[in-house]
Amino acid sequence: MVYEENERIGKRLKKIRQNAGLDYPDMAEVLEVSEGHYRKIERGVYGLDVKKIIMLYQKMKVDPLYLLTGKRGMDTPYKPHSLKADKNTIVCELLDYCKKQLADTGEE
Repeated sequence: MVYEENERIGKRLKKIRQNAGLDYPDMAEVLEVSEGHYRKIERGVYGLDVKKIIMLYQKMKVDPLYLLTGKRGMDTPYKPHSLKADKNTIVCELLDYCKKQLADTGEE
């Protein structure tokens, strides 16, 4: 099941990359990973950790809800703390954002 989710996220990430006109090395640089690692993320071999999801938001304004679920967020923009916050805080903020967005669409 995790692999299937990684594949879905990878496909959305590929679409985001292509729509932005970026190639593999450019997107790898955005995520601060090697090109080979990035290609594996797109294929679903590797997943994205929370910090990478936030980096995508901060650098490219990629809505975390869309990246994780394929659904577009509503009116409330995602506002993460710095990546320097502890990991539990970052995860909780991201989950709270997604939960609120899904509740606003009646899909919680």
